[in-house]
Amino acid sequence: MKYTHKEWLAELERRFGDDQMRWAFKCPACGKVSTLQEFRDAGAQPNDAYQTCIGRHTGKGSPTKDSKEGCNWAAFGLLGTLGGGDIIVTGEGDEVQVFSMADK
Repeated sequence: MKYTHKEWLAELERRFGDDQMRWAFKCPACGKVSTLQEFRDAGAQPNDAYQTCIGRHTGKGSPTKDSKEGCNWAAFGLLGTLGGGDIIVTGEGDEVQVFSMADK
């Protein structure tokens, strides 16, 4: 879905309320849903939640042949959101790939 920044913020509030720490995004690579609060609890910046998988911040790293628990996906990487994210159009007209909002 494509949103202006204002529309995106309004949709997040509609889905999750005005407590931003409850806002949640889904990693397009592993499917993990994480809230901004989980990022804060992991010692990461809460605003990383819409562009990086929490696995980048919990030390799990990349999946291995022995464990699929890790994920270090980022929307700003070569493959973006793998076609499974949203686009935010900034006030300057730039388009930024972000993870999709989680279902409520």
